[in-house]
Amino acid sequence: MDEQEKAALEKVLKNVGLTPAEAFRIFAKKSIEVGGIPFEVSQPNQRLKKAINSQDYVKFDDAEDGLKWLNE
Repeated sequence: MDEQEKAALEKVLKNVGLTPAEAFRIFAKKSIEVGGIPFEVSQPNQRLKKAINSQDYVKFDDAEDGLKWLNE
């Protein structure tokens, strides 16, 4: 996620009263609850396909590490 996307996300989340860490926590808990992505991801567009196949990502050993990264 580049800085522009991060800023846009933070703005959206602020408008609904959440921090990125809180939103991630909700996403993580819901993902565990449903055993997968908690929303439909079908027919990915070219941008999503590129992101899925990209090696440009940050890997975390656990959710706590992901939360720490989000809060940096």
